[in-house]
Amino acid sequence: MLSVFETSTGLDAHMILNLLQQYGISGRIEGEYLQGGVGELQAMGFVRVLVSEDDYANARKIIDEWESIQPADEKQDQQTGASNAGWVFMAGVAAGGAIVYWLLR
Repeated sequence: MLSVFETSTGLDAHMILNLLQQYGISGRIEGEYLQGGVGELQAMGFVRVLVSEDDYANARKIIDEWESIQPADEKQDQQTGASNAGWVFMAGVAAGGAIVYWLLR
């Protein structure tokens, strides 16, 4: 058995395994129950979808096609949201400081 897909969640692994099964490729998930130890284990890539060596090339092709039609990476959206959240936080701190100063004056 060869690892054809690695992820950090069992949900993603099951989704990929289900996709492969729709094309007649059987496989299994390994490491799914390690999610409970995230505080003590590496937090990424410990859940793997495994397929037989004979099915590996077809499985990679299916997964590559699936990945190519996925929406743009959400990390950019999250980074933009995080930078906006920083400005909102700083504005809240400034407003709170101004109100406390006004009340205690």
